[in-house]
Amino acid sequence: MLSDGRGGTLLRGVRALLAAIAVTMLVAAWATPAGAPMSPLPDRAGRWRLLGWRPVPASGADQGVATLSLPGSRERLVFRGDGDVSGSLRARGWWHVGDPGSAGGYLLAPYQGQPSRRAKLFVLTAPDGRRSNWLHRLAPGEMVNNSFVAIAPSRHWFVAGEWGRMTRLLVFPMPAHNAAARPGRDLPLAATIRLSRQVRNLQGCGFASATALVCTANSPDAPVFGVSHGLIAITLAHPVNGRQMSGRPVLLGALPQVSRCGQAETEGVDVHGDRLVVVAHERGACRGRVDVFTYRAAG
Repeated sequence: MLSDGRGGTLLRGVRALLAAIAVTMLVAAWATPAGAPMSPLPDRAGRWRLLGWRPVPASGADQGVATLSLPGSRERLVFRGDGDVSGSLRARGWWHVGDPGSAGGYLLAPYQGQPSRRAKLFVLTAPDGRRSNWLHRLAPGEMVNNSFVAIAPSRHWFVAGEWGRMTRLLVFPMPAHNAAARPGRDLPLAATIRLSRQVRNLQGCGFASATALVCTANSPDAPVFGVSHGLIAITLAHPVNGRQMSGRPVLLGALPQVSRCGQAETEGVDVHGDRLVVVAHERGACRGRVDVFTYRAAG
């Protein structure tokens, strides 16, 4: 037992040290998720290695992400969320925005409305900030869902997705880069990509190369390839050219879940060089937060 005097001083010092250690451990426990990957998070998905994650407010980031490169400016991540559906768009019946795509300083975002609309909307933002609306009227058998945009490296075409059990992806001419996209006219469906295996609920896709898409799947009720929140690669038969083609989907791996409120909904994805970014919208009491995961290509 420590006595008064120097012993009391030592005891107070020990107590202070223990308190500081406890505070440090508590801070570390909360700070670690936003830094390096934690066990037991899956730290690899195919060739993609998880570097870490950070939380951001949900209102402007709960649907998707894209890398925007403007002339004379540094590349930056641009998020899209429910807060990006303007009042004028809502007044015209467009209530949901999906995962955007970007190329050459242009940003293309997909919007959907109620099933009665029988149409989809794509909003193009030019490098100078001007916006233009591109309406697509549904083709026979096409779902109203408009979940994502992935712009092909050629910039002449973009790929979009539907929902539920998916056996195909949709191909459209890219506004401002393809003469088949005519201002003032409906945007036509050019072709489809027939998938060799059925997938479910692709929330976002991005081109990793001219013949490779990387997509996110969110399907907790009916796992895709055995995984409820997964990263999927789709290998294309050839570069997108506006004609019918095939694609082969394979599972790269499971995506992390870090929410303290249960499973987060996996949303959009961005692929840019050797960097891959995935966003996941938390649920329940954590609904105001989005988790942004960053990967780097190994090797």
